[in-house]
Amino acid sequence: MSEVTVSVRVEKQLHDQMRLHDEINWSAVLRKSIEEKIEDIERIDIPRAQHATEMLKRLRKERVFDKGKPTGELIREWRDKRK
Repeated sequence: MSEVTVSVRVEKQLHDQMRLHDEINWSAVLRKSIEEKIEDIERIDIPRAQHATEMLKRLRKERVFDKGKPTGELIREWRDKRK
């Protein structure tokens, strides 16, 4: 697996505190934190996205919004309503 470098900017005070604890691998701490955040996001977003997709499919099937009209016609109607 190839790696890339990511830079992180922190305030001087925080950097000074980090230097007091040079026994800690700060790169590993940041990597782990980023991985955990991505896992959290994916765990939440996938079910929400799947639910939204299912809802859209159902609405399209039931033709709740368009009543069978072409998309261009619907857009024109909504634009005209805003005037």
